[in-house]
Amino acid sequence: MTERLESYSYPLGAQERCTVGSFRIDFKRHQAQWSDGMFTIHGYVRGEVVPTLGLVLAHKHPEDRGPIVGLLDGLRKEGGHGAVFHRILDSAGREHRVLTIVETLSDDSRTIVGFQGLMVDLTQTVAVQTRQESAAAVRGAYATKALIEQAKGVIMCCLQTDSDQAFKVLTDRSQRTNSKLAVVAAELIDSVVAGETLSKLRQWQARSA
Repeated sequence: MTERLESYSYPLGAQERCTVGSFRIDFKRHQAQWSDGMFTIHGYVRGEVVPTLGLVLAHKHPEDRGPIVGLLDGLRKEGGHGAVFHRILDSAGREHRVLTIVETLSDDSRTIVGFQGLMVDLTQTVAVQTRQESAAAVRGAYATKALIEQAKGVIMCCLQTDSDQAFKVLTDRSQRTNSKLAVVAAELIDSVVAGETLSKLRQWQARSA
């Protein structure tokens, strides 16, 4: 496997890339080879530590270590390949969210002699997506509030009521139809566009009587 930095950027900015590392572990020689990316992800520089399977496992988040060991044990017995999204703690104790893709290596007699794979640091990607989802949730909340306020204003004008009474009209309709308040508000706003607001409100009132 080789590192392809350009393949791991979504949804980062144009100049941003996820750090990618490749590794190879030889069971017979008890040796491991790390690319520069692997050292970077784990908070080291080349020559600072000797890479081993034990070092890799030591950096796994305690809650994620069990599944990783289970995956590797299974591959070592059965062969094949696998992938797992998990957390690691680098040399400074910082948490990283990584995707590890691993496959077994076999000799001419088909005996499994090692692992090779890639590790992709998705910490930045997860952070960006979380911020985007949070922003969307906030925008959605404000949009919902604005829609409800618009519907209240329509009711206040049409029925000559105050804000509390208008809100009660909406909540009563919401409870009777088992619909979300925003859905009821949207129904009323649609009636304004269609020029059917008064008939819509009379319909609601008749069904509540």
